[in-house]
Amino acid sequence: MVPIVADNLSKYQFFTIANYKEKDSGKVVLYTTSMGIIRDTYAKCSNVKQILRTLLVKFEERDVFMSLEYQQEIKERMHSDIIKVPQLFVEGQHIGSIATAYTCQTCGGYRLLPCPSCNGSKKSVHRNHFTAEFVALKCMNCDEVGLVKCHNC
Repeated sequence: MVPIVADNLSKYQFFTIANYKEKDSGKVVLYTTSMGIIRDTYAKCSNVKQILRTLLVKFEERDVFMSLEYQQEIKERMHSDIIKVPQLFVEGQHIGSIATAYTCQTCGGYRLLPCPSCNGSKKSVHRNHFTAEFVALKCMNCDEVGLVKCHNC
């Protein structure tokens, strides 16, 4: 009787990370929820979908509220019994949640950049028009540490 059980188990395919990479090859998969009762989660899911649409990314949306299969799938992929959405996967590789999608591409989420005029040195290299020599003046574009606010944030 044991060989029958072992034989049946060998026919059953267990989904591992490698299997998900094969299954989702060439795809961007977004796990979301359409349940609007928890407004914060629903708003996060809508925001990530809007970001992907704005960037013209074709993605497959998997609604965990409407499908028990997707609920089990994300539990296996995240190795957790707690489902946290939205979650983004590219070609089977976990990218992250809303924090990853919201990170600014220019400043990396820090909201500050080195000053483009003085390169963060806080010294302006513009010529003093009253004399023929260069005088190191304080840069008027950046703050006291040589940073400016990110224009994209």
